[in-house]
Amino acid sequence: MTGATAPVRPLDDPRYTTPIYRRSEAAQLVGIRTNTLRNWANGYTIKRPSGRRTVSASLITTDPTVSGRKPSVPFVGFAESYVISAFRAAGVSMQRIRSAVEELEKRFGLPQALASERLYTDGAEVLWNYGQQSDDPYDQHVVGGLVVLRNNQGVFREVIKDYLTQVTYEDGWAKLIRLPRYERADVVVDPRINGGAPTVARRGIRVSDITDRRHAGESLEELAYDYELTEREIAAVLPQAT
Repeated sequence: MTGATAPVRPLDDPRYTTPIYRRSEAAQLVGIRTNTLRNWANGYTIKRPSGRRTVSASLITTDPTVSGRKPSVPFVGFAESYVISAFRAAGVSMQRIRSAVEELEKRFGLPQALASERLYTDGAEVLWNYGQQSDDPYDQHVVGGLVVLRNNQGVFREVIKDYLTQVTYEDGWAKLIRLPRYERADVVVDPRINGGAPTVARRGIRVSDITDRRHAGESLEELAYDYELTEREIAAVLPQAT
């Protein structure tokens, strides 16, 4: 699917570019350690054999001017983190992921390619072609960890595909993500709903509202009645959120 496509409009909607998550919050939602997300945001310090230290470029969008406990990660940065975690779930090293991201951004001409719908529609084939055209075995290893050939077309490995199918795109960009960590409940994050907080999709109810009341001692029956959810839906949200 790498033929001519309509150009993607720049992501300039403040709902997606304004920081709404602290790094610890974004990391928890993605299912990684805060230090890991911090490295993705700040870049890694690499010590060369000569003793010289270099810092790699950041992989996700954050506001570097924000300090302390204030939100610094916009939804687009969260979406990028989500995709990187999918690549990591496929067993690909961060060094190889970085090479893949650089190639995608170069080919798409987008600085936030991981949050772009083109990653879903064209990304696998772009990476496959990149690996096939390169004479460098390293590039081929990079691609091999992410993409396989199926019916003469490059496709993402199943674990990555499973992640990407949880993303809803609009106007060329990720706008809603279903959180895999809630295996038995349909919980989404969408900056247009509840400020991007995890939300039970069917009723638009924040997960934190349910967990707060449960911690205060209210029963599953009471919560299910008030929120017009089943007790099974309430119970499905609680273990992952506590």
